[in-house]
Amino acid sequence: MIIDVQKLILILVRITSFILVCPAFSFKGLPNIFKIALSVSISTMVYMVTPEMEITNELLYFAILAAKEALFGLAIGYVSKLVFAAIEIAGQLIDFQVGFSMASVFDPSIGANASNYGRIYYWISICIFFILDMHHKIIETLIKSFTYIPIGEANISGVGIEGVVNLFAIIFELALNLAAPMIIVVLVTDMVLGVISKTVPQINVLMLGMPLKAMVSFFFTLIMLSWLTSRIGNILETIP
Repeated sequence: MIIDVQKLILILVRITSFILVCPAFSFKGLPNIFKIALSVSISTMVYMVTPEMEITNELLYFAILAAKEALFGLAIGYVSKLVFAAIEIAGQLIDFQVGFSMASVFDPSIGANASNYGRIYYWISICIFFILDMHHKIIETLIKSFTYIPIGEANISGVGIEGVVNLFAIIFELALNLAAPMIIVVLVTDMVLGVISKTVPQINVLMLGMPLKAMVSFFFTLIMLSWLTSRIGNILETIP
C-alpha cells in the first residue's frame, strides 16, 4: 500500500492542533509523548477511512492547506474549551460574591490565575467529563469533522459573525444559569447581615460577613452538589 504523505500530514495537523487546545487532552502535567502518540494513532485511523486527495507539487499551496487544517483544529478545540470556560466563569462569579476573588492563585494545570470556586467547578467538570465518556464522543466528533469539512477544502457555509456572537452568548448564559443559585444564596445572606446590622448595631457585620458568607456558601455547595454535577453533565454534553 502506498501511503499518501500529504494526506497523512494534513490529517495529523488538524488532530494535533485540536489536542493541544482541548482541556481534556492538553493538561500541562500530561507527557508530550502521550499527546503525540494519541495524535498519530487517531490520524492513522482517520487516514484509513478518508477518501484520497489530489496530490499537489506546489509547496506554497500545501502550506496554505496545512495552515487551514491547523486553524480548523484550533477552532474545534477552542469551542470545546469555551464550554469548560463557562463552568469556570460560573465559579468565578460565585467567588466574586463570596469574597474569594481576592484569594485567586496561579493554577499550573491551566496556566492562568484561578479562584477557589472556579478551580473546584473546573475539576468537577473534568471528572464528570471522563465519567460520562465524553472524551470518546469528542474524538468521534473530531473524526466526523473530516466528513463535514474534508481535507483540502475550505467551504465553511453558515459560519459568520452572528454565529460567533451566538456562541459566546450561549456560553455566558450557561455560566449565569449555573452560578445563579449560589449567587441568590449569597445575596440573601447579605440581606440578613444588613438586617442584623440595623437591629443590633453592636455587632461588627464587616468582620462577621466574610466568614459567614464562606460558611454558608460551603454548606449550600454540599447541599446542591448532586444538582451541580447533573447540571455540569448536561452542559458538557453540548460539546459534540
